[in-house]
Amino acid sequence: MATGRPIVLTTDFGLSDAYVGVMKGVILGINPSATIVDLTHQVQPQNLVHASFILKTSHNFFPPGSIHVAVVDPGVGTSRKAILLASPAGTFVAPDNGILSGVLEPFLNRHPIYGDTIPVPAGCAAYELANPDYQLHPVSSTFHGRDIFSPAAAHVSLGAAPETFGPPLRELVWLPFPQPVQDGQRITGQVIYADHFGNLVTNIPGTMVQGKDRAVAEFQSRRMEGLHRTFHQDPNHPAGEPVALVGSNGYLEIAVPNGNAASLLAGGAGDMVEVVTS
Repeated sequence: MATGRPIVLTTDFGLSDAYVGVMKGVILGINPSATIVDLTHQVQPQNLVHASFILKTSHNFFPPGSIHVAVVDPGVGTSRKAILLASPAGTFVAPDNGILSGVLEPFLNRHPIYGDTIPVPAGCAAYELANPDYQLHPVSSTFHGRDIFSPAAAHVSLGAAPETFGPPLRELVWLPFPQPVQDGQRITGQVIYADHFGNLVTNIPGTMVQGKDRAVAEFQSRRMEGLHRTFHQDPNHPAGEPVALVGSNGYLEIAVPNGNAASLLAGGAGDMVEVVTS
């Protein structure tokens, strides 16, 4: 019986090839009534930190019980496991490569900085996607999004119980997420990704910089005085000059009103950002 739970797709496949369409075709072939939502297919190729951040900041906007298919999978076809994670935030099918670290973070007692694996948190359950009844055959060595993850999501949407997909797992791969460092009044973080508009999204939570009497962001030798509330807060702001603001996802961003900060500042993932507060 179809459950009405939406299936949400997140991949690095882009839209110029047939991969995303084929995944949807597989899902609909199993559950013709499935509701499929594209979160994004523009994750930077093989960038697990980008994918983990997108899932972390986006999944809670979907109805409880939503089924997320996350496929950024540099190790496809290797010994890495394919998994199903059942959590209070929803059900996730994905490679066990750390892509779900951002989703798991709220359920942890402390934030692991190092280590290859973490125990499955209390309140969550994980299973290896090993049951051949829930896979396409033959299983490709290079397209598990089609042959393993899409069928699993479709069967979950039809009411298949998580424990029927394979053996339970006690540990999952953990991807250490770059954390900002605070030294007195100086906060040092980094760019996680540039969005479609060229806004540089950082790992500095807005809670670290908002409410201060003064905040000065520094990036690529440019200083941005104060935090803007919007992209066009000040009509007298010099054209082409960057601003710092807290974006809708709750993290500090560097932007250029009516422009592209990534291009103007030659910035991208991993570049350092500093904020001095007082």
